[in-house]
Amino acid sequence: MERNVFVGERLGMPDGRLTTFAFGPFRLFAAERRLEKDGKPVRLGSRALDLLIVLVESAGEVVSNHDILERVWRGVTVDEGSLRFHVKNLRRALADNLRDTPYITNVSGRGYCFAARVERLDREGMPGSNGASLAAAPNLPIRGRAIVGRTNNIELVSRELSRGRLVTIAGPGGIGKTTLAIATAEALRPSFGNAVFFVDLAPVEDAALVLSAVVSVLGIVRSDDEPMAAVVEFLRNRRLLIVLDNCEQVIEAVAALADRIVRDTIGTHVLVTSRETLRVEDERVHRLMPLECPPDKDDMSAEEAMSYAAMQLFVDRTTAGFGGFVLDDALVPAAAEICRRLDGIPLAIELAAARVEFFGLSGLARGLNDMFALLTRGRRFALPRHQTLRAALDWSYHLLSPIEQAVLQGIAIFRTTFTLESALAIVPGPATTADNATDAMANLVAKSMLTADSTGDVVQYRLLESTRIYASEKLTASGDKPETARRHADHHLKLIEAAPADWESDAGKAWLRLHAGRIDDVRAALDWCFSNTGDLSIGLRLIVASARLWFQLSLTLECRDRVEAALRFALGRPELDGAMEMRLQAALGHALWYSASEADRLERAFRRALALADEVGEVPVQLQALWGLWAARRALGRYREALAIAENYATLAEKAGDEAARLLGGRILGLTHHQLGNQGTARDLSEQVLRVGRRAGNTLNSEFQVGHEITAATMLTRILWLQGFPDQATTMLQQAIAAAEQSDHWYSMYYVLCFAGCPLSLWLGNLAQAQHYLDRTVNRAAADRWRRCWAFILRLRQSGEREALIASSLEPRVDLNTAQEIAALASAATIPMPQPDDDGSDALWSLPEVLRVNAEVLLWQGGPDAAAAAEPKLLRSLDLARAQSTLSWELRTATSLARLWYRNGRIAPARDLLAATCDRFSEGFDTADVAGARQFIAQWS
Repeated sequence: MERNVFVGERLGMPDGRLTTFAFGPFRLFAAERRLEKDGKPVRLGSRALDLLIVLVESAGEVVSNHDILERVWRGVTVDEGSLRFHVKNLRRALADNLRDTPYITNVSGRGYCFAARVERLDREGMPGSNGASLAAAPNLPIRGRAIVGRTNNIELVSRELSRGRLVTIAGPGGIGKTTLAIATAEALRPSFGNAVFFVDLAPVEDAALVLSAVVSVLGIVRSDDEPMAAVVEFLRNRRLLIVLDNCEQVIEAVAALADRIVRDTIGTHVLVTSRETLRVEDERVHRLMPLECPPDKDDMSAEEAMSYAAMQLFVDRTTAGFGGFVLDDALVPAAAEICRRLDGIPLAIELAAARVEFFGLSGLARGLNDMFALLTRGRRFALPRHQTLRAALDWSYHLLSPIEQAVLQGIAIFRTTFTLESALAIVPGPATTADNATDAMANLVAKSMLTADSTGDVVQYRLLESTRIYASEKLTASGDKPETARRHADHHLKLIEAAPADWESDAGKAWLRLHAGRIDDVRAALDWCFSNTGDLSIGLRLIVASARLWFQLSLTLECRDRVEAALRFALGRPELDGAMEMRLQAALGHALWYSASEADRLERAFRRALALADEVGEVPVQLQALWGLWAARRALGRYREALAIAENYATLAEKAGDEAARLLGGRILGLTHHQLGNQGTARDLSEQVLRVGRRAGNTLNSEFQVGHEITAATMLTRILWLQGFPDQATTMLQQAIAAAEQSDHWYSMYYVLCFAGCPLSLWLGNLAQAQHYLDRTVNRAAADRWRRCWAFILRLRQSGEREALIASSLEPRVDLNTAQEIAALASAATIPMPQPDDDGSDALWSLPEVLRVNAEVLLWQGGPDAAAAAEPKLLRSLDLARAQSTLSWELRTATSLARLWYRNGRIAPARDLLAATCDRFSEGFDTADVAGARQFIAQWS
């Protein structure tokens, strides 16, 4: 539980006097937490000031490090290094280095001592102009409940009041401004000798009555002719704190009063709470933010959730009203969702907590879609506007001007953050211009109805969820919602159509930083467009234009579902002409591709897109469709057919003169030749793609898939290992990983690790590295067959001899059309040894290894004819590896064949075969395969 305690708060004397400590040119006003040098304030950090107070209080005595840490860092665990750091800063502020005898000395092994002479000066706690006392007694309300999550705010406001005499706590309704003001005043009461006065202006709606309320609280006897002058004269030489609470409805009168008090009095401090700032000279503003909420995170424990202030408040208030409530891990998701939906607004959280007993946590979380009907049971004696959430917002809304109300209604259409430019595109109306809308936005921020985040290059605005829902209801009631929704959808269409073509360019990254969060607005716009009252034309264009954004944000499953729904909704309508359907089918094809959907669905979408593109001669879509059809054939393992489509693609790209398409053509040709076992051709094509891709940067990347540098480096990793260059393959893999990291796109890393990282680690025999890469793979779009496949094979490799042989049989057969089936074996009760049948697929790249492992399976099974059946397979494997120039497969086969010959007594041929193969390696001597072969050679020599 937090305690609002400050070092030095007990320094008021029993008779109301306060103590000032004097040393050298310094005066330390401990209760006020202020240090002066020759009458001028000295800037000190909060911890350094606490440290000084502790040492000065015990001047001449050694204060141990333990005692200092306990008093200055109460309840916080810090080391003595932090203490030394703050002592150093304090000595610098006191100019200790310029004194012959320093103020602060270190007593080795014991602690610190304030060594200078200190004089204590007592002050009257409540001085009047002639030492006279005030006519009225202090009236600060007593808080009935502990304040949660605001200890830091209390300290910050207190510090502001020590630096200036007018502080405004500003924030939206229900944020806890009054609670913070009372808690701060309580903490500061000793420094004002108990002279703290609370003026509740909530009932005051007539500005002329503000002074009367202040006069009544202070007990001033005045003339009615000059009430302001009477108040100022009364306060002129007095030191006290006045809290003016709930000022927004009489803001002008409060601003005039506060400004006059600060200008014409000596020691009176004013603390204001308002939804709007005073905007007067010398005002310091403390913007009170919502309580921090638990993030949307899986498997969050109750202990972790309770580290967030919003959850602490929710549990505290729920327990107070519902004695049997205990937050456990199972309840955390619903409770955290409630806190997030209510934006950490204390009033809303307290209202929600009061309904837990009736609705239960899950029911309450579901019911927040109608939060204004739900959150209606405030404290019995609270202000009327704090009895319900709607009443709190009604109060603020009715204080807005008509143009501010209109702008608030308009921007309620946004579901997330937005810029001023976006707001101005949405809110125009008969009485709204860009200038007065901009002024209204600024006023909404000032009145705490709208939050502004200026930490980035462009200011981002956001409505709290409760405010957005409230304003959206007003928009609906006004009859303007359909037109506002149309402008909202049209604006996001234009925004996305104007986005840079390449997300990885500087301009693309800047666009994403600013607008990627708009996907919720795109969702809302699409939902409206495809409703019965929406604009289908805008919706169709928006779903096509936004497809690449969905892919970039790894939301391909949702994109797929939305495109399919759009096609069904628009079927038979004039808006869905051939050109539009063509683009939708192409987008659907890419979404199906990314989400690992069935190959036949993928092919149907791209084939339809190609047919429509052929009709209208749309070359870019023809290229996209051919690429998709190539992917469909590849997904089925039909690489000979895929090669023909890739060649058609390359021909069309060359004819079109499209450099990006030419590069993609080389990329898919290289991959296809690799799968067909043509490693030399595949390497030439992939190296060309890598060179051009690196030279061009990201400008030639496809908008739908992984960048060219990443795919080319991934392919070369595989090819280099196959050709007998394991060290170069490892280097190339690291380059691919670095490029994927730089792209900051999950699928790029997934692609590299699944298609190169895991296979290469297994080929090198580095099982720990394979596990590391598996741990880094995250698939956010579909069932993760690749990770499950490699995890299963790794598990087998780490088991016994039989399981390792099964892994060796499965590993070269891993492909797009087999990964799911192989992964499914992981859940089988027993895993059968694969039959040693020669693979008839088009994936010829691994056929030498398939033949070799088939021979090893025959030998493992044993029998009189095992050796005779295995040797032809090994000889065929050896010939095929040599024909494909895959030296690594050749070494593995040579090792298996040499072991067979050795067992049959053919020692010299076995040794010579293995030695001749090893001698052709120029690197990779520490890899498992090469080191193992050399060990056999040494044993047989």
